[in-house]
Amino acid sequence: MKKFKQLFKFNPDKVLNIGVERERFLVNILGEPIPETERVLKILPTDGRFGYELSGCQLEDRVGPVRLYALVDALRENDREITKALAELEIYDSFMEVAGEDMDLSVYNDPTGRYQRIVKDMPRETLLAACRVAGTHVHVGMPDLETALLVYNKVIPEWEDLCECINNSNGERLRIYQTMAPDYIPKPYESVGAFYEDALEKGFDKDPRKNWQLIRITVHGTIEFRMGGSTADYEKIQKFAARCHQLCQDALIRLSLQFVRTV
Repeated sequence: MKKFKQLFKFNPDKVLNIGVERERFLVNILGEPIPETERVLKILPTDGRFGYELSGCQLEDRVGPVRLYALVDALRENDREITKALAELEIYDSFMEVAGEDMDLSVYNDPTGRYQRIVKDMPRETLLAACRVAGTHVHVGMPDLETALLVYNKVIPEWEDLCECINNSNGERLRIYQTMAPDYIPKPYESVGAFYEDALEKGFDKDPRKNWQLIRITVHGTIEFRMGGSTADYEKIQKFAARCHQLCQDALIRLSLQFVRTV
């Protein structure tokens, strides 16, 4: 379990800071997804703000860790960079949550080989589900694994309500997501040991990114909320992030009060 715990890198100076990962489709003039992520990334800044997804038709932009008040400005700056790159290549983008069933299923040529290993024996139905959906994920910084687990247990009862924060497809995106991730519902853990046992059983003990629950503890030292759909609406993203932030902050306050009462 020691090696498992070492996979998670927490930064106490970034507690309650916000991170956002936002996916979008690259499309042609007809709005059809096209596998052009590699070309776009070649002309975007290589400072960690931009990356790829499993689908070669998707581009991800990242913000954080930042304070909540700085989130929208950071998203706007990312969009300015992406807009310039797409104009240069005469490519378009789309924030649709769900692409069509006939979309291009090219997998991004991940230089680490991770995506190639993931899809090697993946049924086409699962690959299609993984490629068709695009989301907005919010991260909230935590101080350590033990505290993150306690906060996680307190916030997961809200998962269904959070699914409505950014839902532009009448729930279709999440229905398709379930095809790829049957264990999507976050479950409570009574201890770090129980968390590790579940990781062993489900096969994410060496790579926590393989934990596909809609709320999860990440290697970045955050609690991640994965239920938001893709959107260009800064106000929706801000509200979603604020809701996740408030839940985590309230949980930390309750934990602090419990600790005070026991000493």
